[in-house]
Amino acid sequence: MRFDHTGIIVPDLATGRDHFSKIYNIHEWTREFFDEVNGVYVQFCRENHGMCYELVAPIDNKSPVYSALNNKINTINHIAYIVHDINTSSSYLENNGFISLGEPKRAIAYNMKKIQFFYSKNFNYLLEIIDSPSHSHTYNEFKFV
Repeated sequence: MRFDHTGIIVPDLATGRDHFSKIYNIHEWTREFFDEVNGVYVQFCRENHGMCYELVAPIDNKSPVYSALNNKINTINHIAYIVHDINTSSSYLENNGFISLGEPKRAIAYNMKKIQFFYSKNFNYLLEIIDSPSHSHTYNEFKFV
C-alpha cells in the first residue's frame, strides 16, 4: 500500500480551501470533482512538504459525510492508500480486524477506478483503499484570497 491522502470533511470546498490556504499556506490544488456516485464534492491539496489532503464536502443531506459534518464528529475522516488489487487488499484488511463499509465504488477523482472504505474496530478509524496503482494527482498553483 502507498499513502495517498488524509480526508477532511468540510462544509463546502470554498470554505475548506480558504482555511487550508490561510492556516497551512497551501497553494497547490487539484481541480474540484463532483462525485455523485459517492455523494460528495472533493478536491485535493498538497502542502510544501508533500502531505496530501482531500477536502470532502457533502452534495446534500443524503451524502455519507453529512451526518459527521452536522454532528461535528470524525471530520478528520480517513487515511487513504493506493493498492495494486482491491480484492486482495479487501480480504487482507477483513482478515486483520477491519470491517468493510460497503462494496467498492467507482470514484470520479480516480478516473472511475474503484475505492472502498473500511472501519478498524480495534483502533476506531476509517481507511480508504484505492485501486489505481499508477494514479498521481495533478496540482495547479492557486492562491485563494
